[in-house]
Amino acid sequence: MEERLAFLARCFAMDVAGYAEMANHLHVIVRMRPEDIGAWTAEEVAQRWMSVYPRQYLPDGTPTLPAPAVVSAHAQDRVWVAERRKRLADLGWMMKALKESIAKRANREDRCTGAFWEGRFHSVPLLDQPALMACLAYVDLNPIRAKVCDRPELADCTAGYQRIQARQRHHAVQRLRAQAPPEARAVAAGAASIPGSAQPEEGLSLAPMSRCIVGEVLANRRWTIDEYLMVLDITGRILAAGKRGRIPPELAPILARLDLEVDQWVATMAGSRQMSGGAIGTAWSRSQEAVRRGVRWVKNRCPLFVADGDVAAVA
Repeated sequence: MEERLAFLARCFAMDVAGYAEMANHLHVIVRMRPEDIGAWTAEEVAQRWMSVYPRQYLPDGTPTLPAPAVVSAHAQDRVWVAERRKRLADLGWMMKALKESIAKRANREDRCTGAFWEGRFHSVPLLDQPALMACLAYVDLNPIRAKVCDRPELADCTAGYQRIQARQRHHAVQRLRAQAPPEARAVAAGAASIPGSAQPEEGLSLAPMSRCIVGEVLANRRWTIDEYLMVLDITGRILAAGKRGRIPPELAPILARLDLEVDQWVATMAGSRQMSGGAIGTAWSRSQEAVRRGVRWVKNRCPLFVADGDVAAVA
């Protein structure tokens, strides 16, 4: 699933912010970027679409890239290109491409046919920065709640694990550079393209923390990768212990920057099915979402924002 999701992120107009692959379900946090598709040429649209849905396969089942002549022929069809351009920025089509691939592979391995997934995917809008950060952590902590592992760095089926590994590689490279003689540092300065050597998240298929934002977010309300992983680590240890105990003092200031309370945070991360409802976000964000939808209220089912009230109403 991880490889397929990374592949789709290169083909569709989207950022993958987080994911968790569990034994019988999966969670994906994505931001579709329809503003990007206008800059794609007709040939690029055709290439991307035919990579997702290839026409030809090798004898072993491996898909082959379309020939340039085939791509060019499809690029001449304006109606075909316009429809595929829209699909490449559509969440439903992205999930179809993800689920269909997994279902076919599973059925092939089990030597059976028929429906693999229980139903269609369920999506919930994340309206603001507190909602996004909470959902990222909630998804990354899934294996700990399910008692698959007891620490985020062991949850190799999550985006959090990828970020932890990338951060460790980055710090290892920085330590080696610091210990190297001056002449070796000059040579190493040209190695910025090595994944993990320039920025902690360089080389990952995930959107970096700097792009994990909703709308216009003030700089002091953004979390760095170190801050996010600290919150993830502390929360994971609390959940694994099964009791609060002493909350490390580093947690409260980071949560406070997004107006989040420690007690509510821990309670939400420990519960099941917490990230649900018509939309997730603060009362103000939900009131704006209600206006956008043309309704009077958007129900809140996330305990993290329960202090705002059960609903966001529009006068």
